[in-house]
Amino acid sequence: MAEQLAVIFDMDGVLVDSEPWHYKVEELIYAELGIEVPDKVHQLYLGTAADLMWSDLKQRYGLKQSLEELVRYDEEFRVGFFKDLGNLQPNPGVKKLLSGLSDANIPMAVATSSVPGIVDIILEQCGIRSYFDAVVTTVQAGKSKPAPDVYLYAAKKLEHEPANCLVFEDSMNGIRAAVDAGMTCIAFRPEGAVQHDISAAHHFITDFFHVSPETIRRWMTDKQFS
Repeated sequence: MAEQLAVIFDMDGVLVDSEPWHYKVEELIYAELGIEVPDKVHQLYLGTAADLMWSDLKQRYGLKQSLEELVRYDEEFRVGFFKDLGNLQPNPGVKKLLSGLSDANIPMAVATSSVPGIVDIILEQCGIRSYFDAVVTTVQAGKSKPAPDVYLYAAKKLEHEPANCLVFEDSMNGIRAAVDAGMTCIAFRPEGAVQHDISAAHHFITDFFHVSPETIRRWMTDKQFS
């Protein structure tokens, strides 16, 4: 019988610890534009797509550039930055989990707010692209997280019902998107990470070393989050 379970991963902060680099990119762009964005405002954009972030910043700071110009410059700057980073590595325990899920014939997808060019760079540098049956972005799916579009699109690509999908997320916006999509959401909060609001998630983990296909099946069938 075909596996009724599918697993969907956010990319930045979950599969790879790339959030600090994205944060750095944004600070560099803010400086070039001559704006100072307080950390509490900057944090609001975690897990969201560039168009949502720049739409808000354009309104807040009266930026003269069009939204299209801002988003295009952001993408070009970010792609160049990540290309120059070189050898990115997945978060500890991720590769073992992906291998175990693959061996168990559990379909997997990436659902991210990053633009396709950056997604390709990160997944290829981490050596994990081949594990995924689908890689989808908000550019393809529609609205940015916290809207559920990208998760619903990922489920469609995997040919699974949302209720049969489990998501690993790390941001408040991403968790809300997964839950609103009708999926089981596991928040990833490693030791020492910035403390985001993860209260909407069904459960949280601090590492991937203790997650296995059996653990995930138990979470889905029994809803026993232990």
